[in-house]
Amino acid sequence: MGGPLSSADNPWWRRLFSPANVLSVVAGVSVFVLGLVAWDTNRGVLVSAFVAATVTGIVWLIWWSVSGPPDFARILGVPRLGSIPNDGSGPAPTLADASSDTSAAYASLLAEIEGHTNGQVILVSSPGPGQGASTVALNLAVSATQRGRRVALIDGDTAGHGVSRFLSTGAEPGLTDLADGSSTLAETARMWEIGPDSVLPIVPSGSPDTASEDALAGADLAASIDRIAERADAVLIDAPPIAWDGATAPLAAHADGTILVVTDAATDATVVDTRDRLNAAGAPVIGYVENRTKPPSFWRLPIVRMLKRTAGAFVAIALVYTGFTGLQLYDSWAGVDRQALDTSEAEVLLPPTTAPPPADVIEDDPNVPPLEEVVVAAPTIEGAYRSLLLVGSDEAADLADVILLTVLPADEELDPFMVSLPRDLYVPNRCTHNYGRINATLRECGDVNAPTMLALTVEDFTGIKVNNFAIFDFDGFAEVIDGVGGVAICTEYPMRDEKSFLSLPGGCVNADGTTALAWVRSRHTQQLVDGRWRSVPGAGDLMRNQHQQDVLVELAKKLSTFESPSDLSSKIEELSNAFTVDEGLGISDALSLAWSLRDVDVTVIQRLVIPVKLGTTTSGQSILRATRPFDEVLSEFYPTLLADPVPEASAAADRDQS
Repeated sequence: MGGPLSSADNPWWRRLFSPANVLSVVAGVSVFVLGLVAWDTNRGVLVSAFVAATVTGIVWLIWWSVSGPPDFARILGVPRLGSIPNDGSGPAPTLADASSDTSAAYASLLAEIEGHTNGQVILVSSPGPGQGASTVALNLAVSATQRGRRVALIDGDTAGHGVSRFLSTGAEPGLTDLADGSSTLAETARMWEIGPDSVLPIVPSGSPDTASEDALAGADLAASIDRIAERADAVLIDAPPIAWDGATAPLAAHADGTILVVTDAATDATVVDTRDRLNAAGAPVIGYVENRTKPPSFWRLPIVRMLKRTAGAFVAIALVYTGFTGLQLYDSWAGVDRQALDTSEAEVLLPPTTAPPPADVIEDDPNVPPLEEVVVAAPTIEGAYRSLLLVGSDEAADLADVILLTVLPADEELDPFMVSLPRDLYVPNRCTHNYGRINATLRECGDVNAPTMLALTVEDFTGIKVNNFAIFDFDGFAEVIDGVGGVAICTEYPMRDEKSFLSLPGGCVNADGTTALAWVRSRHTQQLVDGRWRSVPGAGDLMRNQHQQDVLVELAKKLSTFESPSDLSSKIEELSNAFTVDEGLGISDALSLAWSLRDVDVTVIQRLVIPVKLGTTTSGQSILRATRPFDEVLSEFYPTLLADPVPEASAAADRDQS
């Protein structure tokens, strides 16, 4: 077919998967992969993406420079007759605006055709469908008529009826009816008024199935075309591509030559094949027309197009790599064990303990407030914040050995803080409706799971809502430390603890997981001073808390920085095997929390200390009694977080600031 008069350009998928694009993309991807293998760091990813994108653009430019746009004049051995711009004015621009650039292009094309042929009957065809042969044939006929030429137009598209449909003349009777002798020339001809004093004779395509190829090549049609040519300066036949429609070859037998219409959809192979077929049919190509050409523009320059491809390749590589890394992260995070966390529901199921503190706590100090005032006086925190409860569990004893609450205030002017709750801290237990060590609350109570039970106890004591939790066992803790390459531990003297199997030389060491675990669990620490092993002053739970915070701060430094996305994925996979987290901590929340930690200077994290006093119950259990309510401790550093700051503490804080 010659193609509908408003057919589209080359399909997008054909342009997208052109050899130049495919080769350049393959080269760019190969360079990117090789770059990642050689330099798997954050900087390496960016550099590899940039180099790969640049290679993509350069390879495309080289291909374009070597192959370039097809040189049809050289391939066909015939002249270029003209160029028709793609101005969007529709299928009949010569009628729409006779003064337009497109109309001028058709006038110039007409002059070139007249200068290159003396033939009267000319086919207008194309190498493939959708290249606008029907549009060119129509506008050539209109342009010639407007300039006083006697031109007739024959619609040879017996299947598509392109010209006939556009002119609304009706296809029947027409060309095929002339060919089989069922209609006369007088019956088939139409006169289309172009202007006040000019008309264009039209022969429509005719009945689609009435004429065979033999009839189209027969003497009856030849005689009719000769009669039209006797009365016209030229006869234009809109013919479908010869390789696509059997009607073109017999029609070519009546023509003196062919004008070939090409667009950027035409390839060397299709153009050569069309030329050879038309030559064999008796209507050799006398010249070609470039249709729908784009006007020269800065954005069409090869170097600019290369830069556009480079930028597009960089964005595409970044998006694909980000998506691939995201899938890896999601897959790694999917392996994390999860448990529910809902302290609000737990508060309903487990009302606060109303029983007074037991009377079996001995060694009370008259200067220490009564236990009920210290434990149950926690305020509600109103300031916006995000909190994470980090718990180290002793699975063998079913107890919490490390209880560390970290809080990130939403107010950027407020520093993050962490507070360790000693495992022997004596607090109310909502499950037993009695008092006991806080580490024993990491146990299920009816429908409330163990992590929620511990989080609820922490909320009761601190007044801080626990948003998320992460629980690790000791083996998992050691694995994480080893996974990040160890953490720094600095001591003034050599240290040991035979019960926790701790052994540290003096100074700073990069401790592995086993050593770091022994350090955070040590309660009977000794140091080598002047050649003698001596107990470290203050050794016990409070020192353990300090050690835990030191190690976790060092661990946070390592986890909040990663050399590459693959390194981050590897770290998350290591964490997934070592931690149990709450169900509300999704991958996006975890990444958001990790990203927020990247901006935190760990040296400014405030480490709040709960003042405690050693006590003993009558049953012989050692406990730690808090000597001040937590709101007083918090108010000294963060008075704006409290709904009703403690007056004395606020005044003391003001004095300290002044």
